[in-house]
Amino acid sequence: MKKIMLIDDKWDFNSLLLQYALKASKNTDTEIVGIFVIDDRTKGTIEKAETTLRGVRQAFTSEGINFSSHVIGADPGAFLKRIDDLMPVSLVLIGDVKFSEEMVKRGISIEALRGKLTCPVTTIEAIAGAHAEKKHAAGINWGTFIMYLIGSIIIYGVFYPMIKSLNATIFMKGNVLGAIAIIVVAVLVAWVWGNTTHILPKLFKLEK
Repeated sequence: MKKIMLIDDKWDFNSLLLQYALKASKNTDTEIVGIFVIDDRTKGTIEKAETTLRGVRQAFTSEGINFSSHVIGADPGAFLKRIDDLMPVSLVLIGDVKFSEEMVKRGISIEALRGKLTCPVTTIEAIAGAHAEKKHAAGINWGTFIMYLIGSIIIYGVFYPMIKSLNATIFMKGNVLGAIAIIVVAVLVAWVWGNTTHILPKLFKLEK
């Protein structure tokens, strides 16, 4: 059985973190282990966190996913010990969590966890960004782009060098045929070049 560890301090089941964990674990032999990081360990805060996690557990259970959880205060030693006790895991995924100043001073950060643990450690923002880039790249129809690119090359490499000759023989003859030819060529050039430049921003990731 694979195990994914989630570290968060919100634990909203509709969050990107939990929804990603749901999709990654559903219909697979994967267990989710949750770490709820709280600012303090007062009774009220702990009870509130545990209530939230019970709701998350019920939601995962309804999807057929094993879920266990642990509430940890801003204690660097307790945090690291709990992480060590829960190893090995296949992936540590960090969501909306802000480590306390004390934890940061004691070397607890995303980068520190990456250096300490042997499994992959990443953030939900990084995964979301990777998926967005993949979707962005997938949106480029390479066959269409190559076709338009070839058309543009022909226009600028073959057609334009012949423009003087074509003006003398067709475009500037002052007749109906010349006028129609100008309209057709103008539309064709605008269509080919316009579609080429429309795809270029996606290719170079300049599109907003």
